[in-house]
Amino acid sequence: MRIQIGSPHWVRDLKQITLPLGAHFWDDFVPADESELKQMEKQIGRTLPDEFRELYRSVGYGQFPWGGGFDSPADIIASLGAPVYFVLGSCFSGQEWATEEEHRRLWITRGKFNPAPRRFTNDNLTFEGVKLYDLLQFGSNGSCCYHQLYLGPEPAPFRYCLLTPDPTMEDKAPTLSLALEKIVDDYLVFLEDD
Repeated sequence: MRIQIGSPHWVRDLKQITLPLGAHFWDDFVPADESELKQMEKQIGRTLPDEFRELYRSVGYGQFPWGGGFDSPADIIASLGAPVYFVLGSCFSGQEWATEEEHRRLWITRGKFNPAPRRFTNDNLTFEGVKLYDLLQFGSNGSCCYHQLYLGPEPAPFRYCLLTPDPTMEDKAPTLSLALEKIVDDYLVFLEDD
């Protein structure tokens, strides 16, 4: 069964697919209301893709029973610079290139504000062909990898990827629907292996 976020009955289909994970798999998720999503767009200075808005309005944010999950809009806003410092290691204690707030401003301004131009170079801020400030971190998989939504210029090279500690981008998907299928599949495989 395919998941197509926004199609009729897509939430029912999603819950059907995840039944092997338990009837309470989605119990800790809270739907976001429109004001939270608008506030998030205002804070990040970017428009959220329709699929992301629908996912957050209909399913929401919360934690999965075996770890990982989707962050609340407030937590997403609080961690805006995360893709930059996760990949570059630019926030390691004692080795900071900039403060967390400066990382946030770098992200929000898409590099126009640059607290350390010799370090935050165009090359350093480009990772696997995309700018790190075009990735919006919105959760984790519970295994030190982080869900990323691409918000950069169109056409999008992908809509979703998973940042891994290597760092690399895995599970690139052209739509959030395909990404959600992969996220669910990973939990189903975990259940089978357990």
